[in-house]
Amino acid sequence: MLCLTSNSGYLGLHPRQRLTEKVDLEFADRLQTTLWIVGLVMLLVAGTISYYLARQLGRPIQVLRQGTRQLANGNYALRMPLIGHDELTQLTQDFNQLAERLQQNEQSRKQWIADIAHELRTPLAILRGEIEAIQDGINQADAQTLASLHQEAVHLERLVNDLYDLSMSDNGALSYQKSRVNLTQVLQETLTVYHTVLQEKQLYLDSQAIKPQAVWLQADSQRLHQLFKNLLENSLRYTDKPGILQVATYISPTYIEIVFQDSAPGVPPEALSRLFDRLYRVEGSRNRATGGAGIGLSICKNIVEAHQGSISAAPAGLGGLAIRIKLPIDK
Repeated sequence: MLCLTSNSGYLGLHPRQRLTEKVDLEFADRLQTTLWIVGLVMLLVAGTISYYLARQLGRPIQVLRQGTRQLANGNYALRMPLIGHDELTQLTQDFNQLAERLQQNEQSRKQWIADIAHELRTPLAILRGEIEAIQDGINQADAQTLASLHQEAVHLERLVNDLYDLSMSDNGALSYQKSRVNLTQVLQETLTVYHTVLQEKQLYLDSQAIKPQAVWLQADSQRLHQLFKNLLENSLRYTDKPGILQVATYISPTYIEIVFQDSAPGVPPEALSRLFDRLYRVEGSRNRATGGAGIGLSICKNIVEAHQGSISAAPAGLGGLAIRIKLPIDK
């Protein structure tokens, strides 16, 4: 609209309010529609990507879930394929390690049962055979026959006691009455008891490397006697005669190391790591020629670990086996 006066004039323009409001509304509507469309498209894209990722992540998880069910049902031979290098791959690797360990434990359990059955069956079969021979009149119940029967009964009793001790120590139920003990004294006492037996078996005992000073531990003296007794019995059974058994101690500020090493025969390197397994013996057969059942060293390991120590096997400089034991000193 134009407005003029007689003296002066001015030009004015009134805004077209209705037209502007209409354009703004149309722009807002179009913008809102566009935003809705863009939002829906983005939501669709995000949903598609999420679904794809969920499928990619869910597939190996589902496979692991199925594998876990098979593992729970006893299929320990199952192994999962390793694909990629992410966290799920690491989880799959852990699953395979678990399956392998369970498979090894199952095999050890079956071998353990078979070995126990064999070890118990042999003396029982001998006892039965000799008793039946007496009943049939083939043998007489003289002193020699009774001594043989008594020997088999003693062997059977020793085997059952060893199995019981091993089972108790495996379960952590073997009783320990710990007190302040002089290990040097316990070791010397055990060697003194076996001195005559070692001489009779033509095994020369070299104990000069045992340090004379007292070494105090928080330990069960009876279990330490059992530990050293089992090591001596092991050398008596498996060392060729005549032979040498050397016992030494090495003392540090925090622990004492006891070393038992004997002369030939030695142990194959591949067998060293298994010497402390239950019922394991280096000779492949389960014959009783040596008189051992492969239990003593397993009990030794459990006794040492119950005293917070360590035990290991290695080739001996004398040509046989060296057993090293480390026990913490009580300061």
